Amino acid sequence: MILYTPLSEFDIFPTDQASYTNRQMIDVDEMTVEIEHIEQGSYRITQLLSTNPQHFLNQSLTPGTTFQLY
Repeated sequence: MILYTPLSEFDIFPTDQASYTNRQMIDVDEMTVEIEHIEQGSYRITQLLSTNPQHFLNQSLTPGTTFQLY
């Protein structure tokens, strides 16, 4: 079976719910990103959710990038 979706396979077929408890979706510059809370006020981008290929060229939203939310 082939699924054409911008979601990761773990979102469709979750294996461990405990690892997803500290993740949330936010909108940044009209793009949706999934972030993971790593420590007090610090977050890491885990996934960029978009169907526009130009959004993936934005270096500030690459998965693994850490930032502060105020």
